[in-house]
Amino acid sequence: MDSPRPSTNSPISEVKTFEWDEDSIDQYYSLIHPTFPLLPHSKPRLRQRLAAASITVREALLEALYAAVRSNPSYPPKAGAPKANPRRACELCVASQFESQDPRASVASSLLYLQTLILMALEADNHGPVTMRGMSGGPPRAAWVGSAVGLAYSLKLHHNRGERFAQGDPDSDERLGRRAWWVLVVLDRWHAISTSSPLFIPDSNVVLLPEDQTMIGLTPFHLVRLSCILGHLAEVFTTADEIVSAASLNPYICRLLRGELERFRESVEVVWGSLTLLHVAYYHVKLLTLRHNSSSEPRQLLEPALRMATMLDHSSMPITPLNHHFAALALITLVDLAEIDETRDEAWKGIQQLDEALKKRRGLATREDSVGWDRAIKDLISTRVESRYTNLGGTPQQSGTGSLQHLAELAIGDQSPAGGYRKRRGLDAGNLQKYGYLGSILL
Repeated sequence: MDSPRPSTNSPISEVKTFEWDEDSIDQYYSLIHPTFPLLPHSKPRLRQRLAAASITVREALLEALYAAVRSNPSYPPKAGAPKANPRRACELCVASQFESQDPRASVASSLLYLQTLILMALEADNHGPVTMRGMSGGPPRAAWVGSAVGLAYSLKLHHNRGERFAQGDPDSDERLGRRAWWVLVVLDRWHAISTSSPLFIPDSNVVLLPEDQTMIGLTPFHLVRLSCILGHLAEVFTTADEIVSAASLNPYICRLLRGELERFRESVEVVWGSLTLLHVAYYHVKLLTLRHNSSSEPRQLLEPALRMATMLDHSSMPITPLNHHFAALALITLVDLAEIDETRDEAWKGIQQLDEALKKRRGLATREDSVGWDRAIKDLISTRVESRYTNLGGTPQQSGTGSLQHLAELAIGDQSPAGGYRKRRGLDAGNLQKYGYLGSILL
């Protein structure tokens, strides 16, 4: 319950005491903040900001945070803990915009609303296929990202004013707004490339400043840099110009993208050991570039796909909001390579690693009740295992993720054309361009 008390240091409004779910707040700082530093860097600073806000604005953000955290397949709920309630979060989000605001508090309230929209975008993404198919009962991720980008533009967060970020309070309005802007830039580009959708934020509004590295942190800073390369790739696939937007990239565009990617690798390779997220993200972008190059050989695709599967299966791989992107692209590539005679053996081993990562809750954690991307990835593995068993003379009862080792042995032992394997050729990039890699795993 809210009980007002006199304020001694806030000219905006009375400071209020209020309750929040400590476990969910802790999980936000564990699961989301290291990748997307959206909120103040500490719980005391977050509480201070929320205490100065109106009840509706505060409850809207908290409910969105709870929904984003509790719907995450990596969230370990305690017995009796409440479930995510995105409907209430959505209702509060709308209601907060019809409140009359103290003009002195309007910027702070707008930032809280922007953070709420971004948290709701993360929540929608956690539901994966059902949201993408319009079956979740709430707005899709694109609607939340688009609304957040529109609000960010109205707040002029796309303007670059380095002197405002160079010093002072790390959780000031200006710095929180700047961090929210970069989170949106990253979300926009990963959404675009994974679903083959146009960008909301053009490159002309994406200019990193030296101060940004200190402000958002080393890993998020380099993630923004890598996401910019991803954005260039997404623009090629979604442009209306048919000459540019071909199912396979022309060699000139491929060389440009490879050059950008190599400059990125050279600048961060010395810290790969401590930046596992950047390491696997680098191979993710590299694999995408190779997949859309008609001259790429199957073995060229195998190397980054296997590296991604290995990293996701490693005990030190952190759980991040982007891991399902890595697993989805690696899996659909390995599934295709498992149908080509020269790469099938190693491809099945990579599929087995992704299966192990799911079962051991490593780089891609999953709950039994999850219906998100992790579940879609697990179901695709099971479907392909069952299909391959049928092709190799097995029975449906033998299929399942637990039989992957036996399946790999059968596949390796079957060298005849009757095994159904394709001869060596490049992989078709048509579905990736039309649906994106997240859409492709639902086909």
